[in-house]
Amino acid sequence: MRILVLVLLLHATPVRAEPSDRTLFYTGLALAPIDYLLGVTLHESSHALMAKIRGAKVTELHVFPPGRDPKGNFRFGWTYVKGLQGKTDRQLFFLAPKLTDLILLGGFAGLVFTDAWPNNRYAQVALTVFGTGLWVDFSKDVLAFKKQNDMVKVFDLWCIRGWRQIPARLLYTGVIVATGLIVARGYQRTFDDGDAVSTRILPLLARTF
Repeated sequence: MRILVLVLLLHATPVRAEPSDRTLFYTGLALAPIDYLLGVTLHESSHALMAKIRGAKVTELHVFPPGRDPKGNFRFGWTYVKGLQGKTDRQLFFLAPKLTDLILLGGFAGLVFTDAWPNNRYAQVALTVFGTGLWVDFSKDVLAFKKQNDMVKVFDLWCIRGWRQIPARLLYTGVIVATGLIVARGYQRTFDDGDAVSTRILPLLARTF
């Protein structure tokens, strides 16, 4: 029996150590610019898709590089459309990126809170960086008050102005906290047990001895 175990050890797949937390951290940093570009593309494409769904025409879709839009405002990206009809169309147009963020964060939650979460730690960090980008895009407007901001335009369409925005912004903050906990769970699952090493032969040894 011991000879058999020795033969199996010699022919077993070489054990590879899992990447360290430091390696994963720098991997996440390297992925950040890609996630930024993907985030801007998702944001502006959501505006454009909603406009098309509502029967409007997309006249300009800009995702890179950041700069000043045709109205002179500095923005990371912009979408201009024609043909939105009524308040509902405009509300949906401005809210479209937030709806996309929530849908994708829901999918992220479905992974991070179940066994569907990948075992590969590079895949884990890629998903967590992506989830973080979604959360940032969803959250960034909570303290925005400039008239060109999407959420400010939505509040204006809802006739919620001045101090009347406080309850709406508090509700918005609550959703931000809830989705933030989802992303935090992604970080926890990615960086917990970072020094664990997986091997294909340990179960066999346990049964043998």
